[in-house]
Amino acid sequence: MHKTLTGNAEIQIYYSHSDSKAKKAIAYAKSISNSVQTFDIHRTIGTGTIWKNILSKLDKSPKDLLDKSKPYYQKNIRGRDFEDRDWIYLLMHNPDLVRSPIAIRGNRAIILDNPTDIYKI
Repeated sequence: MHKTLTGNAEIQIYYSHSDSKAKKAIAYAKSISNSVQTFDIHRTIGTGTIWKNILSKLDKSPKDLLDKSKPYYQKNIRGRDFEDRDWIYLLMHNPDLVRSPIAIRGNRAIILDNPTDIYKI
């Protein structure tokens, strides 16, 4: 059983509408918090500052968020190395490459490779 979050209850979910896991993750988030904000990364291009904040909370590099199985990644990115700002630009302008929804609550963030990972935040 999962208890309702208190205090820092707002959960933000950054997702791609083409990701089948997103709908389930959002539903699970709403089951544990009355305050869930969703951001479709296809409709809202996040600023570099937003992506830096997300990456900082995840303690990940931009490359860690990418779905390396995507044809675009394989053709244009695989084997290349970029500066952090270039990776962030890539995230901002290629939302299909983000591998999974990302949930943030307070200073914690998690990549939702499985929709039930929302319960870990």
